[in-house]
Amino acid sequence: MAKKDPIEQLGHTALLEMAYDIQVQLERGTAKGMRPVLWLLTEQRKKAAEAILKLILVDASEEIAIRQLQSEVRLYGDLIDHCRALFSRGRDAEQQIMESDRAEMEDLVGNMSPEERRQFNLQPGSED
Repeated sequence: MAKKDPIEQLGHTALLEMAYDIQVQLERGTAKGMRPVLWLLTEQRKKAAEAILKLILVDASEEIAIRQLQSEVRLYGDLIDHCRALFSRGRDAEQQIMESDRAEMEDLVGNMSPEERRQFNLQPGSED
């Protein structure tokens, strides 16, 4: 087994914790005071909705106003995209952690004597 990079392992763990934290914040039943990400998304969604309405009414010659309104809408989209990306990176980190744990267990079991394997009822090469 290749030697694990401890910094990479810490990074995977931190990503997984952040993804879980955001997931919990977005779930129903989480205490209102413990949901800052949901609050940010809700507030930006309101601003984006207002910006879309204003885009319909703004004079086409008001380029600066149009750009500002477009930025409000894009910001909401960016927040959603970043949350999705963090979830995805968290799932990837979780997979890396699980693979690392599995490799460690394979090494541990691989180094056991046949007697130790029988004692713990472990079969070499068995699939879980």
